[in-house]
Amino acid sequence: MMTRGRYEQVALLIMLVAEIPNFWSGFLPSLFTIATFSGSQGQAEHTKRWIRRGEMQAGGLSIGLGIGTSLLIGELLPLVATLAMIGYLAFQYETALRKGLSTGPGLDMTQPAPQQG
Repeated sequence: MMTRGRYEQVALLIMLVAEIPNFWSGFLPSLFTIATFSGSQGQAEHTKRWIRRGEMQAGGLSIGLGIGTSLLIGELLPLVATLAMIGYLAFQYETALRKGLSTGPGLDMTQPAPQQG
């Protein structure tokens, strides 16, 4: 049987893993948006630079939260779970970025939006 303290540790771990994607969505556009980027080589480099900057910022905050949670509950599991979630999210964002800049449908940011009529 789990003790009350153990339930609290599990609850903190669940909250930690659920919070990490929020950091990523705060610093980065959606996966769909990234996968639809297109443009010149200069625009592609600009996009990659800003996406990777967002990944670093979101990853840094995620690691900080993982370390804090590990210290709070006295176990390494939250930090390990944080690193696993960062790996998963980075894979997803990098895949979307590669697809958008190579084979994606593209979103020409220089053209005005179509008018609804």
